[in-house]
Order: sequence, then C-alpha cells, then structure tokens
Amino acid sequence: MAQQSHSHETGASPVFSFEAAKLIQQLNAQFAIDGKLRFVEGPEACIMIEATTRHAKAAISTYGAQILGYQPHDAEQDMLFLSPQSQYGNGKAIRGGVPLCWPWFGDDPTGRGRPAHGFARNRVWQVNAVKLDDEDQITISMSLPNSEDFQQYWHSAFKLSIEIQIGKTLKISLTTENCDQETFVISQALHTYFQVGDIEQVWLRGLDNYHYLDKTDSFHEKLQHDHVWFKNETDRVYLHSPEQLFIEDAALNRRIVVESHGSETTVVWNPWHKASQLADMADDAYKTFVCVETANAAGDSIRLAPGQSHTLMAEYWLMSRD
Repeated sequence: MAQQSHSHETGASPVFSFEAAKLIQQLNAQFAIDGKLRFVEGPEACIMIEATTRHAKAAISTYGAQILGYQPHDAEQDMLFLSPQSQYGNGKAIRGGVPLCWPWFGDDPTGRGRPAHGFARNRVWQVNAVKLDDEDQITISMSLPNSEDFQQYWHSAFKLSIEIQIGKTLKISLTTENCDQETFVISQALHTYFQVGDIEQVWLRGLDNYHYLDKTDSFHEKLQHDHVWFKNETDRVYLHSPEQLFIEDAALNRRIVVESHGSETTVVWNPWHKASQLADMADDAYKTFVCVETANAAGDSIRLAPGQSHTLMAEYWLMSRD
C-alpha cells in the first residue's frame, strides 16, 4: 500500500465514543488494508489499530502510540504483557506493552513536579502512513502533534515520530528532531513489558560483567556477576550495555531476543511485591512480566543541536529454547 498522509487533528486525551466512531471511519477509509489492518474502538474510546500479517498479529493504541500486543502466529503466548486493570486515557499511562518515556526518563530531572517519564505516553498520536511491503510486513508511522499544553512541560520546538514494523520481528524506531534554535537534552526509553511464565524461572543473559546503577540501593553503582536473576524487586540501569540481550523463560520454553540501537543503557525492572501498590496491576502480576527497556538514561542522555535528530530503536523476536 502506498504511503499516505493523515492530517486529522486529535486531542491530548481519548475522545468521546461518538467522536471516536467518526475518527475510526475516517482512519479506516484512509489507511485500512483489507484483511490486514483496521482501526477499532478500544476501552474508554481509545482508538486501536489491529494488524495481522502472515507472520504475526499486533495491537496498537493511538493513545501513547503504544504497542499493546505482538504475537507471532507460531507462538502460544503474546510476547508482551498487558495488565487487565490498565487505565486508558485521562492522563494515565497504559500499564503494559511498550510505553514511550519521553522527553525524560524517570522522575522530573528539574524537580519541578512534571509527570514521571514525560508526556509522550499519555497523548493521542497522529497516524501519518501505513505501508505493506512485499514480505507482508506492515509499517505504521505516527507522530506526536504539537500542542500548546506541552509548553507547561517542554519549551523547545521538536518533532517526535515513531515507526512500528510488524513482521517476523517487532521493530520500533522512535526519532526525535530538534526544530528549535537552541540545543536541548532528552532522556528516554521504550519501557517494554515482556510476558513470562514465571519470573522465578526467568533469567536475563548478556549483562555479565556490566556495571549498573541500583535504584533499590540509592543508585549505587554495582557490577553484575553472571546472568540477571529475579528473586526480589529489581530496578537497575545497566551502563554501556550490549546491543543484544536474551530473556530466557523456562516456564514458557522460549527465548526473547532484545536488540537495541541508538542506546547505551538498558533498564531492567520488576516491582515484585510492590505491584500491590500499583492500582492498575494485580498484586501477583509481577510473576508474569519483566521490563527490559532500551533507553537513553543516566549518562546516556542525548544532546541535540538545532536540526539534529536521534533515533532510538529496538527489535524483538521469539525463539524456542529447545
């Protein structure tokens, strides 16, 4: 399908149901691919993209440009975790899938009380193009429309866009362009929730002998010995991390490959029993996910001069452990 542009304006939060229905009709008229891609109404009038190729199926919310599910056809379980208690809209981030943390990662670095992880994940994004290639891969392009309410959080002019490719792998490219006359600095992450069978039978391979900052211990820098195992709350920023990591899942008998580009830091998170403090997550949900996040965090923040751009990219795929 040829690339097309889409110029319908969307607000900062999901629209009422009758408005959503009208937008869905317009989006389907412009971008739907028969039997492959369609727009539907999701929870709380969020607009969802359902995509199916010969390789996999995926679900994406235009709220936050957030991938909520990706399941290869030969996989019994979705690669991604999504909490059934997730909130959709009203300034809340959806708990699961691939939330976008931008233009800062973690707490407000200025200490001015701005929302944690920035504002990209709780705004409605604009669909710009949908493309189907000869290998039956679908690429969806979206951007974050400029809004006056960003000014309370971020004063620099920017362009933020994402490309999501659904095929044998799931590929995400998040590009920031500095459209301002002054240099600015961003930190960011693809805060990906991977579904696992049992967190106590999971280990993360590829970080042996890498240093990390331990948020559970006042951000002290430590050295990783052996694989990363999960026996309690884990919240770490791994420094100068490698391009490929492997989530080994004994319970589901599968391996998830995480490949990163434009990133030198990897965040690894599981809240353990603190999941009970999160209103949008079951108390025991920590047993069935782990976050391995492709990031530009800590000393890996990105400085962009006027006209410069940076792309943060991650690619995920499943392998059997047999």
